[in-house]
Amino acid sequence: MRLTKALRTDQEIIARFVSALGGGSVALSNSKLPRPDFFIRAHTFIKEYIEEGFFKKEGFLTKVLEDGGFPADTGPISALRNDQKKSHDAAEAMLNSAKQWQAGDEAARSETGWGTSEFTSSIRQHLERLKSLIIPLIEQTISVDEEHKISDAINSMVFEGDLKNGAEKYIKLIEELEEKLSDWK
Repeated sequence: MRLTKALRTDQEIIARFVSALGGGSVALSNSKLPRPDFFIRAHTFIKEYIEEGFFKKEGFLTKVLEDGGFPADTGPISALRNDQKKSHDAAEAMLNSAKQWQAGDEAARSETGWGTSEFTSSIRQHLERLKSLIIPLIEQTISVDEEHKISDAINSMVFEGDLKNGAEKYIKLIEELEEKLSDWK
């Protein structure tokens, strides 16, 4: 339970972001108003908050599973890493096509929508897997004292760059995206 608490805030922030980004994807398919800068800006959140922050915290979970005897190339560890790779690849596809679209390639507009849809789908699946499979598995694998130690380690992680100042920058970025979405309605 303590481990769930240690990750809850990040998961809630990511869920809010995914909701905004998903809204951008829907708007992209229903309107001419969305612009590529929305998706390029969204990639900043993905890169810095999710990949350099949240996935780094998941490293503790991977370590616990490895120490618990789970193989690195199959099972839950492999699932976590595959989810991370899939979401990274989809985010990069979204970014690259949004940049092409911004440079005048109108065909890249639909590719941006596809990459966005792939990313939101994969990260939602990843968050659900954490909640329903990985965390319960870890809680069965370790003692309550070990869980407290891991939770404390996650909560006291030191980050570089903008993440060392907390989530405020990223919450503001989500608010910017939500504001753009409201302009498109």
